[in-house]
Amino acid sequence: MNKAVLVLLSLCGITVGSYSITAISSEIQPQYDQKTLAQVEAFYGIDESAAITRLSKEYDAAVQARRIEERHLPGYAGAWFDSVTLSLQVATNNAEDLNVIRQIGATPVLVTHSLTELEEVRARITDALTSAIGAGGIRKSYVDPQANGVVLGVGGDVIVPASAFIATYAKDVPVQVNSVIVDAGFSTDLHGADGTQNDSWHVTYGGTWPCSAGASAEQVNGSTYVAGFATAGHCDTSGNTIKSSSGTTLGTVAQSTYSITGGIGSFSFNEDGSWVQTSSGWVPKPQINGYTSGTLNVSGTWTGTLVAPVGTTACRYGSTSGGPHCASVTARNVSVTVGGYLFNGMIEVDGICTDDGDSGGPLVTPANQVQGTVTGGTPNSCPDSSGDYVYFQPITTTLARAESALGNPVAMLTSHGRSAPTVTNF
Repeated sequence: MNKAVLVLLSLCGITVGSYSITAISSEIQPQYDQKTLAQVEAFYGIDESAAITRLSKEYDAAVQARRIEERHLPGYAGAWFDSVTLSLQVATNNAEDLNVIRQIGATPVLVTHSLTELEEVRARITDALTSAIGAGGIRKSYVDPQANGVVLGVGGDVIVPASAFIATYAKDVPVQVNSVIVDAGFSTDLHGADGTQNDSWHVTYGGTWPCSAGASAEQVNGSTYVAGFATAGHCDTSGNTIKSSSGTTLGTVAQSTYSITGGIGSFSFNEDGSWVQTSSGWVPKPQINGYTSGTLNVSGTWTGTLVAPVGTTACRYGSTSGGPHCASVTARNVSVTVGGYLFNGMIEVDGICTDDGDSGGPLVTPANQVQGTVTGGTPNSCPDSSGDYVYFQPITTTLARAESALGNPVAMLTSHGRSAPTVTNF
């Protein structure tokens, strides 16, 4: 068999003879920005060489995690990056999955419950606890793959009754209850991370309403490409006029999960995303304003949205606090109360900051893969400090919701153009 064919098969997750699919780790590694490296060195307390090694291992882990998810393993129970071994750990409750995980290059961990079981328990127990302590008591919830359990964050005023309830509640999986003392708040006050302002709200309510662009994305309408960008839903409502920080009209909000009726705001689907159609004359760029890091090109591999596993590094950028602000991903698919609203499917990062006007700005890995846009967190917390949580709406969810609402595909721009290259008849 031709060697090139063997390499292609291995990259597609197929083992042939003695050729191993761990060949994915031999992909060309990204080059890392010096400012980002400095942030990584400071956050983890390591030198530049160790930072480069760690980020390269994190990139390999992200690719391996993608390969694992594509397999739809029946016992899959989540994955995370281990900072000691610098490897991807993959949990499963099915012994038949172990060899597949090893072949892909990750370390298998045999656990009791699958991710499907854990999510079912999370839904059941949050409903029961809400009935017991009242609506709004639960501030956040998510599945912890390392503990093979569920984590609940509740307000400090209900930690005692919540803990007592969980202690007596009939459950099959470990459930950890933590006190969330301060509720997360919005950073509400065109490259991704460039500054924006809602002119419609300025006319109606006064003020400036600053936010940040997330990532350039185009709507495909037949043979026509409509320029725009994704950002946070709470930065606008459909039909609003959006301007740049300097006051130049950027465009009109074509779709948003946020709406205001009778002076009361609400979010559809418990999501925080929107897509803004830009005015003529504005040319979207597949780039992020990295501020002190310069301009970052959104990666053309994996359509620029390769998911960063829990434990790997990601950096935030925004028009108020600049960037990079880097830390490790704490949890994914988090349900959390932000500004009094419940959001599902959020990305949580511990150890970075957010300020008014950073909302909607992008979360990007050092390999320039876009993860999501800022919803909110510990308010006005810059400069960075540990214990500051920031929550992000996944970019893939925002684009999919816009596509569903508008009836046409909405694709993020990357250095490959409107979409990554594809292999036909494969």
